[in-house]
Amino acid sequence: MQNINRPISPHLTIYNPQRSSIFSIWHRISGVIMFVLIVGPILLLNQVYFLYITILPIHFFVDHLFFPWFLTSVRWVVSAIFLYHISNGIRHFFWDSVKHVNTRKMYKDSNYLLLFLLIVNIIQLYIQF
Repeated sequence: MQNINRPISPHLTIYNPQRSSIFSIWHRISGVIMFVLIVGPILLLNQVYFLYITILPIHFFVDHLFFPWFLTSVRWVVSAIFLYHISNGIRHFFWDSVKHVNTRKMYKDSNYLLLFLLIVNIIQLYIQF
């Protein structure tokens, strides 16, 4: 048998990314980020509560690292992630009820989702600044 110099499986660059797969991947990523944002402070507060050192570097972080623009931008990104995950979850509920399952309606729903997220984030930025 002759050794042909070609890959065993096709490379990922020959596949076109589909909108449904991208939305599904980002939905999972946003779910992991939400889990970390919810569980992380609980674990941090648990460590601070059982810590026997009375001097904590919290004042240094608040005074020198947490600028107002940084806190505002973090709050905006976190709320955008929560809003995306919730609105995409509602879209998944529609799919589970066998509504808007065909490709044309799925693209239409994803465009509505992106437009909704864009409008809400612009309004939120306008309110914050």
